[in-house]
Amino acid sequence: MQIIGIILVVLGHSFHEYPDGDHGMSTLMYRMMYSFRMPTFMFVSGFLMVYTTHVRRQDPPVVSDFFRSKVKRLLLPFFVLSLVTFVPRGMMTGMADDALSLSFESLWKSLVYSDHMVIPYFWFLQASFILLTVNYCIIYFAERRKVSRWKTYGVLILIALVLPSSYFSDFLSIHSAVRLSIYFIIGAAYCHYSRQIDRVIDWSSPLVFVLFGVLWSVSFFLFEGTSWMVLCSLSGICMCMSVARMLESRKIGILDHLIGANYMIFLLSWYFNVLSQQVLGSFVSLPWWVHTALSLVAGIYVPYLFYIYMQNHPDNRFVRMCAVLLGQSFRKRKPAVSGKVCLANNER
Repeated sequence: MQIIGIILVVLGHSFHEYPDGDHGMSTLMYRMMYSFRMPTFMFVSGFLMVYTTHVRRQDPPVVSDFFRSKVKRLLLPFFVLSLVTFVPRGMMTGMADDALSLSFESLWKSLVYSDHMVIPYFWFLQASFILLTVNYCIIYFAERRKVSRWKTYGVLILIALVLPSSYFSDFLSIHSAVRLSIYFIIGAAYCHYSRQIDRVIDWSSPLVFVLFGVLWSVSFFLFEGTSWMVLCSLSGICMCMSVARMLESRKIGILDHLIGANYMIFLLSWYFNVLSQQVLGSFVSLPWWVHTALSLVAGIYVPYLFYIYMQNHPDNRFVRMCAVLLGQSFRKRKPAVSGKVCLANNER
């Protein structure tokens, strides 16, 4: 589901040269894709929060440790890449859609307001950090107080449904965090109750995929632009889950090579989207679909190659520095130990 989501994200960022004056965002394809791509990411984020802290380990980390890990994973790459990109982005005023002045005021606004960011879609990092830390604290302390899970998730889902995001500003992407919180919480709840749900729904069935696909498309045309779009987004998430389960159950590994690289693709794809569209378009006149294809391929596979290089050179100092700054967790490989050495050690 992460890989499906990141492909849709890069594809959505590759419509910049579409000749409609709105970078393709008004097209039916973009709008339908937009209805569930970020909700899918939030759903997966909520699922993984519970999986890594409650399912994969018996003792959940204390709040302070969890907080520090998310600062390193999300906020550190946000600040590093924003600061590194600020000056080059300001010098691209003639190519960029929005002018960015090289001033201290512009710099600090780009770090705290989502509509001033150097890399526009990095709001996701701030919103994810808020959702992860706030919800983890609530779930952690609720369990310490022996509050049942269904009550905890029930209250969180109710709050997410009734709390209007319009009350919040773009400061630290709080508006986006509130708007997408329902999908994050449902993802967390699904992780806790997945066994019970999976007994009822056979996600790998083509019939289930068709059912949710129909629900998604019908609800899109019925509810676009209304608060009922939550139903459309949830249907799209279920559709993605069905696709992922079908690929898994049928051992179709067409996307397997990208597993693990999704976060690197998210962090670095913007640079290659810009190079293959706005920068290239300033020098060469090409059809919009050529720019889109180049942007999609480059936005996915150049960061992927960088990820593979980092995986294959974990002992390199530059690689290790990049791993820390980009929130990656590469560790030095232990030297292989032969059977003879093991036997000799045992004999000693």
